[in-house]
Amino acid sequence: MKPILIVLVFLFLGEPALSGFSLFSSEIHKKCHKNGICRLQCYGSEMLVAYCMFQLECCVKGNPP
Repeated sequence: MKPILIVLVFLFLGEPALSGFSLFSSEIHKKCHKNGICRLQCYGSEMLVAYCMFQLECCVKGNPP
């Protein structure tokens, strides 16, 4: 049972090379609201404008109105 759980966790979090197998990693860097990008967390030079699936943040560069 443990090996199956380890494999599922690895596929869920996956490396970028395995992004086709993972629902979560396919959402990262997806385009969102007004040319934003879905990320785990916005950088200091970006502003949070919305939320994507899996509680990812939709980030836009600069300070949008």
